[in-house]
Amino acid sequence: MIIVWTVSGLSALFVALCVRLHWNDLRAAPRSWQLLAASGLPLSLGGLGFIVRFWEPLSGPYRANESYPLGPYLNAWAVSFGFMWLAFGLVFFALALRTPRTRRLWLTLLAGWVLAWLPHGIIGIGFLLAGSNHVSVEFYRTWASKWPGLIVLGTSTVILLTHFGLALWGFMRTGLELQRAASAATS
Repeated sequence: MIIVWTVSGLSALFVALCVRLHWNDLRAAPRSWQLLAASGLPLSLGGLGFIVRFWEPLSGPYRANESYPLGPYLNAWAVSFGFMWLAFGLVFFALALRTPRTRRLWLTLLAGWVLAWLPHGIIGIGFLLAGSNHVSVEFYRTWASKWPGLIVLGTSTVILLTHFGLALWGFMRTGLELQRAASAATS
């Protein structure tokens, strides 16, 4: 497990360093763009949670669709997904702060965000319409009945709600500001 904690710690350090490098940009940005940028940070934190939670190091030999250095194939997928969230959140943070605040950038950030969440929306709709919700609810109820599961589930929920709240509020405020600026320019 030392590899998991070492790589995770270094990854968190990289993110913290990059946030520190952009701290003055965050403070100088309009509040709406601060919200949008800040929404990337809980997303990165959630990715780090996936990495630590699902990485189960395996020794070789490795086989495609079976076992990887990150664990069994589903674990390897989840860890890879965690690193992508970590990176996407960081890039989203920096783009919202360092690029020209234009409608084109806003639309690109919105498209990237929607595309990142699209498969999760499809999964959610699938569970609503055709899922075995009783079994799924029972799985999470059993998992959360013990402290580690309850802490992970609660923390993950707070991180996800924070991300969505910041992103949705940030997108709405920046969109309105850009619309007002465009209307003022044409008047």
